Amino acid sequence: MDGKFLVLVVAIVLLWPSSPAESKDCSRSSRIQKKTYKSPAFSMGPGEVQNRNYTIEFPKGHIGVKNFQGEIVDELGNPVPLSEVYLHHWVVFGFHLKSSERKELVRGGFHDRLGSSAAIIPGNDGICQQNVHPQFWGLGAETRHTSYFVPGSYAIGVGNPPEGYKELWLLNVHAIDTRGTYDPQGCLECRCSLYNVTIDASGQPLKQGYKGGLHCCYEGTKCAMKLGFQAPKKTLYMQYTIEWVEWDECVRPVRAYIFDITDSRKRDPVDPQVGCQAEYDVPACDPSSNSDCIYQLENHLVIPKGGSIIYGVGHQHAAGMGISMHGEDGRHLCSSIPLYGNGSAPGNEDGYVVGMSTCIPKPGTLMVASGEKLHFSSSYSSAQEHTGVMGIFYLMVSDNDTVSLGEIKDVKNRVNVMVVTLGIVVVLALVVGFGIWNKKPESHERYSALLV
Repeated sequence: MDGKFLVLVVAIVLLWPSSPAESKDCSRSSRIQKKTYKSPAFSMGPGEVQNRNYTIEFPKGHIGVKNFQGEIVDELGNPVPLSEVYLHHWVVFGFHLKSSERKELVRGGFHDRLGSSAAIIPGNDGICQQNVHPQFWGLGAETRHTSYFVPGSYAIGVGNPPEGYKELWLLNVHAIDTRGTYDPQGCLECRCSLYNVTIDASGQPLKQGYKGGLHCCYEGTKCAMKLGFQAPKKTLYMQYTIEWVEWDECVRPVRAYIFDITDSRKRDPVDPQVGCQAEYDVPACDPSSNSDCIYQLENHLVIPKGGSIIYGVGHQHAAGMGISMHGEDGRHLCSSIPLYGNGSAPGNEDGYVVGMSTCIPKPGTLMVASGEKLHFSSSYSSAQEHTGVMGIFYLMVSDNDTVSLGEIKDVKNRVNVMVVTLGIVVVLALVVGFGIWNKKPESHERYSALLV
């Protein structure tokens, strides 16, 4: 009987599901390489806004990017605190330029065209309209305590442009120097009244009722200052570190999706509410209503091609309380919660979002189906009004593990059965082990009865 029981245990262990990556020998795969770069220098004075695109250095060749981290530093390489220069966001995206075209610095806001019909922006895997959130990597004030590291053998594949094209990389940095400003919180929320603007970056009148956001804090604008305040300009850089591996058969590609809580799901370019709006306002709650003063925005968005979840993280501004993602059947997939600073040093600035928690499940344990309608929820404190906030969710999914929602439910049921079975096996093993431990010649009859 002991032999049969051992065979049962071994069989269950051998049949227990494992991820494909674990079954392939890639022990000699490329080692992770790492290098730190700096963007071109930019100068900022009190109250000033910088929002430019820069062509930047990037590792050459067909590679798999494992990590991309960035922060603003001064001329000596020292981190600059958010309380002096607020990093609204930085984003990095590649574009393919015809080999005959010259490399150029592209100035202007993130949503501007590249200025060349020969340029192609491959972008991420969606799902916003073209030229909105095309980045592969991007964060904001939370950049110092938010990891972008892709686990295991997974990576984002780059450096393989179409024939006749070369791949270049753009970095967009949107920063606001809040030193000596009249209302620093209002400045970083881009309230139009503080910037004294009535038109956007393209010269178009602001929409009726638009109180604040990206259209009021563009390149060349300045936030209201305290009377008489003076301070020298700062020379700054965006310092970024890239980790990568050489591409080979052992690197497993991921698809990168960006979901925006403001997505109208409309894709007609003439519709004024087309697609992802990028930002929204949080109205102040009524203090007499005895509510929790939490403003929650929800949306249901479809993921085109599913697979195994490899990485997930949200992006929110100050007053954010978290952003979550659930499956179509209500199963919880990920929650990303802001980390707030409580000091003055860079990375721990009081009242600022200095990090966002990430979700990195074991590959194969958390799946989304192709065409599944995902539920997103973004929460902010509404104790006071906020303008131009964001609710963005960044998701990496394994490129070769596509499944249907029915298959996910079937796997879930089989896993539940397996867990119950394993539990029974463990209990039986404990019982048998206890019986063997206590077995004595005179107790043979009682021991045999235990196994019947």
